[in-house]
Amino acid sequence: MATTVDPKVAASAPVSAGGGKSAAAVRLYSLDAFRGMTMIWMFSSAFGLHHIKDESVLGVPLAGLERQFTHADWHGMYAWDMIQPFFMFIVGVAMPFSFGNRRGQGAGRGSELLQVLRRCALLLLLGTMARSISAGKPVLDVINVLGQLSVTYLLAYLVLDRGWKVQFGAAIALLALHWGFYNFVTAPEITGPYDKNANPGWWLDGVLLGKHWGGGYATINCISSAANTIFGVMAGFWLKEARPAGETIRKLLLAAVAAVALGLLLSPVIPINKKIWTASFTFVSTGITLATLAGFYWLCDVKQWRGWARPMAIVGMNSIFIYLFHEMLYRWLRAAGQVFTGWAVQWWGNNWGLAFNECVVVAFQIYVCYWLYKHRVFVKV
Repeated sequence: MATTVDPKVAASAPVSAGGGKSAAAVRLYSLDAFRGMTMIWMFSSAFGLHHIKDESVLGVPLAGLERQFTHADWHGMYAWDMIQPFFMFIVGVAMPFSFGNRRGQGAGRGSELLQVLRRCALLLLLGTMARSISAGKPVLDVINVLGQLSVTYLLAYLVLDRGWKVQFGAAIALLALHWGFYNFVTAPEITGPYDKNANPGWWLDGVLLGKHWGGGYATINCISSAANTIFGVMAGFWLKEARPAGETIRKLLLAAVAAVALGLLLSPVIPINKKIWTASFTFVSTGITLATLAGFYWLCDVKQWRGWARPMAIVGMNSIFIYLFHEMLYRWLRAAGQVFTGWAVQWWGNNWGLAFNECVVVAFQIYVCYWLYKHRVFVKV
């Protein structure tokens, strides 16, 4: 899913004078940095803000900032809701590069498909294992990021070589299918297409799995979220083209504005909702992702300003590892951290001390990725 490369190697494959990437460029430094930023955000645990949300700094209450590190309860969205769309889109962006590299090395299409199917199965297995360990009991969890990605990755692969028109059409078709399911499926338990814990997605999980997910999440999210990964594939091909950097950035930003505008236009009819991944949420999240990608690309690959992003790039090279590491060990890490940061509670009080501990745990997880990088250990699926 994520090929990795030493930042020094990436730096040796700069954007060419015309803006296109040189033949030696096998991937984008900006993509590692963007992925790493997403993972740090994921395992940050809000940098401890939930402990001090009732405090203020320089007279500014922290409650508003802390709210952005939570998921919207139902309709609407906060910054935290962008983590999964970021990651799923980034996977799509990487696909034209990674498959292009494999094919350049002589990989056959038959073996390629088997590798994709193996990867999808492994993503589902690893996601289920991580969630089971976190829960302390066996859990068949197919709504976590890796479980959902096992479906979206396969769907994106099926249109990888079909051209942008087919890719775009497939993404729209998946969103239309998702919309149609929510608006036309009826059952006694369903009170409305977008009612929490009484909608068609919630009903389907009860029928097929005999259970419902907490918070209103639905397994069928993988159908609409696949559009994010496919849109990522399209952006990956834009970045892979040997075009002037300015033209590529303008294309990304124009698409970003169009996607956000379309999502907002749809929102009165199809509410923005991450937990059931509505079409309006897909478009708004895709637009925000495109704009963020354009920013990383301009800074890291066009301007070659990479020092600030190096910690993020190092984390991004081991994204699957750090996701599993965090999911399986976070509770233990937090408890272990308190053994060594207990003095902070005595000095600064319970709330600020616990917030400091959360930041120490975040720093430790970044260090683990750095240690793996230094020893050239890159976990792939």
